[in-house]
Amino acid sequence: MSTSNIDDLPWEDIKEISQKGLFKEVFKRIPKSSFQFAAESKNRKALIKSALKSLKKTDPNATYEQATVLADLMQVFAKKVFEENEKTE
Repeated sequence: MSTSNIDDLPWEDIKEISQKGLFKEVFKRIPKSSFQFAAESKNRKALIKSALKSLKKTDPNATYEQATVLADLMQVFAKKVFEENEKTE
């Protein structure tokens, strides 16, 4: 992952969302099976394809590289969420 991709992330927004716990309400609506699917390395290509499709809806010039960065971040995040869910059950 290149540094420029990381630098482009909305760090202030991410910080605010995580500090306020805003993500918790949104993620309660997502099935646990979705996090499990996203957390599994074997599903990386499917995540990239899905991310690219979603990105192209709002930006026709979205690239495979952008989708890859997004999918990789999602996998890291999904692993953490799935692990936390496992601990609380």
